Amino acid sequence: MPVSPVQSTALSPVLVAALAAHYDQLVEHVRRRFRDRGFARDVVHDVCVELMERPPADPVHTPLAFLRRVSTHRAIDRLRADDLRAEVVASVGDTPDIATHTLDGAQALDFKQQLEALVVIVEGLPPRARQCFLLHRIHGMRHDEIAEAIGVSRSMVTHHVNRALDRIALDWAPARGAR
Repeated sequence: MPVSPVQSTALSPVLVAALAAHYDQLVEHVRRRFRDRGFARDVVHDVCVELMERPPADPVHTPLAFLRRVSTHRAIDRLRADDLRAEVVASVGDTPDIATHTLDGAQALDFKQQLEALVVIVEGLPPRARQCFLLHRIHGMRHDEIAEAIGVSRSMVTHHVNRALDRIALDWAPARGAR
């Protein structure tokens, strides 16, 4: 007799009863092999969650043996994942937090002020020059893409971007210093 989709996603009452009745035995089974009661509890909890989320498709004839096998496999998987995570952490090591140690308050304030000044200059550009500049420099669009998007010629886009760059070079202190 075919099993309906609703029944196949429900955890077997026999398996639930076995989990409840043998919880402490399962924890002890994992603890004996892996020597840590906290780890064993976590593994058995993971097994419970896994079985509730993805119950076995086939009927389980010996629930305790099935639960022991699943718990052992889950413990091995968890140890492997922990080992892999430890390797990654060890290979990365301590990364120095350079930005917080080298940046002082005066530099941060200067950067903020320069950024605000640039924003004021860009906002003061004529609308079409501002639009072309932002699409090109901020959004990374090519001149021909901008021309197609806003309905002007490529040469007009180039003219507007150059106009914006000239205004920034004249009015923004860092750009003046770079000239």
